[in-house]
Amino acid sequence: MADVLELWLYGVRVATVERTRQRLRLAYTPEARNAFAPGTPLLSLSLPVSAETFGSAAVRPFLAGLLPEEEPLGAIAVQLGLRADDVFGMLAALGRECAGALVIQAEGDPQTQPETTTTAEPIDDDQLGDLLANLRTAPLGASTRVRLSLGGAQQKLLLTRMPDGRWGRPVDGTPSTHILKPEIRRVPRSVANEAFCMRFAKHLGVPVAEVETIEVHGRPVLVVERFDRRVDPDGTVERVHQEDFCQALGYPPSRKYQEDGGLGLRDLADTLNGVDPASLSTMLAYLVVHVVVANGDAHAKNYSLLHTRDGALSLAPLYDVMSTLRYGVEYLAMYVDGVQRLDRVTGTRVINEAARWGMSRETARGVVGDLVSRVPQAIELAANETPDLAPEVLDTVRSQLRALGEM
Repeated sequence: MADVLELWLYGVRVATVERTRQRLRLAYTPEARNAFAPGTPLLSLSLPVSAETFGSAAVRPFLAGLLPEEEPLGAIAVQLGLRADDVFGMLAALGRECAGALVIQAEGDPQTQPETTTTAEPIDDDQLGDLLANLRTAPLGASTRVRLSLGGAQQKLLLTRMPDGRWGRPVDGTPSTHILKPEIRRVPRSVANEAFCMRFAKHLGVPVAEVETIEVHGRPVLVVERFDRRVDPDGTVERVHQEDFCQALGYPPSRKYQEDGGLGLRDLADTLNGVDPASLSTMLAYLVVHVVVANGDAHAKNYSLLHTRDGALSLAPLYDVMSTLRYGVEYLAMYVDGVQRLDRVTGTRVINEAARWGMSRETARGVVGDLVSRVPQAIELAANETPDLAPEVLDTVRSQLRALGEM
């Protein structure tokens, strides 16, 4: 007997996913096909609105991209009594609150999704400390009443900031608004590192997720505001649909690195040229940020597309930026002009890469030159806001800047 999940977007039942044995089939509903023109990338660029059904080869990578990866995925699977590779079963349990605006639930369940932060369950500092301490066995803060999902392999906690400023657990489908990333014990000063990199990008004028740092029971925590949630002062939440580039181009999370047969920067640029050419300069700015801070982990799941309600696409703000060279990660997740080592990327290489995207060398040189001229001030401002930053990170950034100035 087939199992069926319903996919809801902005309160409309837009698609169903049917499982027969281990095969998945996705079909858009009549409501979606009547409201949106054929070819509209409603759920995903890889799943445009169509009267035809999509098979497992197209559906599974998109759905898998909504789930955590590696150790967090395994821990949640154990908690739920499911196999980690049971994408359908995992989303049946967790899909009411995931990345973007999608709500996934069993066929026939009432669509009573909360759209406010006021339904969160308030927690105190001790409870917050316990949630952060237990992320290994309860990733994302998942429990019997907190059923949610978010991609990535790093330990993190999803919470809701309530109108009075308190933290709350996103129970019973309440939308989460923030991602809390505690210090990675095997990665010294990881919170200060990522906070500095994100602040550096902001001071450089690059669209980036908002961050702050807090301390919980003596442990530093990075707080990231979700860019796929818009929250009014009264707590009303608008979910904003988004997908990462692996989902958009039909690649499973296991192929997020170029060396594993995954996507390269040219693939992302070609996509933007087709859906949002104006974002190409922004993507080049993102590349400059990654090169300056020496972030080797800027893979295809760390670039995303925002979807408007009518199906238009644009490049999402920058997120998950850290100086990985500080911890011995010397190679790029996506190569720059064929160069794989972080410390061998020069300004000329970046301009060559942009030219591969179809950007004129003159335009690319102008974008890179303008950013490089403003980098020293952005470094200073971000460093002043991040007193716990390891000096080695600043040394790395300044060394990278010298190489980037070689144009």
